[in-house]
Amino acid sequence: MNILMIAGALALAAGAAAYAYGNRQPAAAGTATVNVTLGGVAGQKGALMGAICNKNSFLKACQYFAVQPAVAGSVLVFPGVTPGSYAVMVYHDENLNGRLDKSANGLPIEGWGFSRNARGHYGPPTFDDARIDIKSGANDIALDMVY
Repeated sequence: MNILMIAGALALAAGAAAYAYGNRQPAAAGTATVNVTLGGVAGQKGALMGAICNKNSFLKACQYFAVQPAVAGSVLVFPGVTPGSYAVMVYHDENLNGRLDKSANGLPIEGWGFSRNARGHYGPPTFDDARIDIKSGANDIALDMVY
C-alpha cells in the first residue's frame, strides 16, 4: 500500500478544506446528518479532521467536513448532508498544522481512516471500497483509525 498517496489525499480532502473555510460547515442544505464514531483514536492532542466526498470529489476537495478536538471515542458530526453515495475520510492532525504529517520515508506519523475501514492496495482505497449510502435523517457509521 502506498501510504504516501493516502497521506496526501487525506490532507487535501479533509485538512485543507477545514482550514480553508475556517472550520465552518457549508450551509446545511441536505436532510441527512452523518455521525461518524472513530475507534482507536490515539491520544488527545490536536484535532480530528473529517470529510465526506461523493465519487467525483473523492480524494480531492470534498463537499462536507468536520473538525473537532481529538478525544477517545470521538464522534464527528456532519449536518445538512444531501442523501446519496459518499465516502468518509478522517485524519488525526495531532500538531494542528493542517496536514497529515509523514516520516522521512514518507509513511504517515498521524492517524487516518476511511469509511467501511477501506485500506486500499498499493495506494488509497477506491471510492467503491469506502462507499456508504446516506439516507435522509440520522446516519451512524463507525471507522477505525490507523496509526
